[in-house]
Amino acid sequence: MQEVDEKVIYFVGGDNYFSHKKGDDPCRRFTLTSLIVNGYAKAVELERTPLCLPHRTLMNWIGDYRKDGSAAFFRTAPPRKPRIMTSDKGAECARLIEEGRHPAEVARQAGIKDSTLRKAIKRKGIPSLPKRKVTEAEVGSSKSERSQADAKAAEGLGVACTRAHERIEAAMGLAVSANARFELGHDIPMAGLLVALPALCSKGLLSGLGRYMSLPKGFYSAMHILLVLGFMALGRIRRPEGLRPIPPGEFGQVIGLDRVPEVRPLRQKISLMAKTGDPAQWRQELSTTWMEDEPAEAGYLYVDGHVRVYNGDLASLPCRYVSRERLCLRGTTDYWVNDAVGRPFFVVSKAVTDGLSSALLYDIVPQLLTRVTATHSRGTRRGPVATPVRHGL
Repeated sequence: MQEVDEKVIYFVGGDNYFSHKKGDDPCRRFTLTSLIVNGYAKAVELERTPLCLPHRTLMNWIGDYRKDGSAAFFRTAPPRKPRIMTSDKGAECARLIEEGRHPAEVARQAGIKDSTLRKAIKRKGIPSLPKRKVTEAEVGSSKSERSQADAKAAEGLGVACTRAHERIEAAMGLAVSANARFELGHDIPMAGLLVALPALCSKGLLSGLGRYMSLPKGFYSAMHILLVLGFMALGRIRRPEGLRPIPPGEFGQVIGLDRVPEVRPLRQKISLMAKTGDPAQWRQELSTTWMEDEPAEAGYLYVDGHVRVYNGDLASLPCRYVSRERLCLRGTTDYWVNDAVGRPFFVVSKAVTDGLSSALLYDIVPQLLTRVTATHSRGTRRGPVATPVRHGL
């Protein structure tokens, strides 16, 4: 074998056996294999220097030559399959990724395999879209920016009263109430309470609006007050005074307003809703509705009494024993009627009571007979009307 002018020439004795261009690997493999097959060379000779070819490689070449002849070294590459990640498909995937969709969802919508999309992303085969300018409304406000705006509003109508024009319209009687408007923001305390809003509505939190609960024209409507009370219950805020440590503007973002009312106005509006409406009838309707929704759970009830301590000075209430304090303190007794899994149906509050037996006989059982009978008459409950009651203290 000799290299002359970019050619490789193979000699057998003094004759030119074959030649090919330097770097033509198929011709090189064919020539070496034909030399071995035709008996002009031995495999062991090609395994030595200067070629140093592995024995297994030579055996594979000989096997291919005996099976397919010279075509085994000069096969053309099979036609490639149509390209899956075309330019149009890549642009579509890039648009979906830009919208923030998960790669699995992008692949499903684009009609390609998940592995194909991930390989294209890894080799940077997805074209990058020009970045869209993001407006300030889309970025959202930070907690420090909202705090500055709330403090600046104190120079006008009050802390966090940033919707001054709506408050003025409500004060002049030009608007029924303020409209709830939610804005994009970051680091809003208690914003996760909005996730539970569908559950509150499904349990009838807003079912009494206009029928049993209402407020006259003003900035805050009865719906806003009920939302505040519902979120307070979920946030374990037991009374309006618990709202004082919370920035009013931050809690207002949760209900779609600039701020929540102060403690005194909130108590005044709650009292006004209780006086002008009919909360007892609404409570009875909710209790009946809950029993209709869970007729199986309403067949076994648990009555539990709790003492609520009274710390005011407007009323003189009798003393009763408070087990958690191990003292006799002034207060009222609340009798909770719960279903079999502990969910409350209604509560009976007694300032003066002769005990659980008297409350069961004269206050709780008559309500149960009325509500369970009404549930049974609508055909949503099967079985006897009588409801067993368990005493719990």
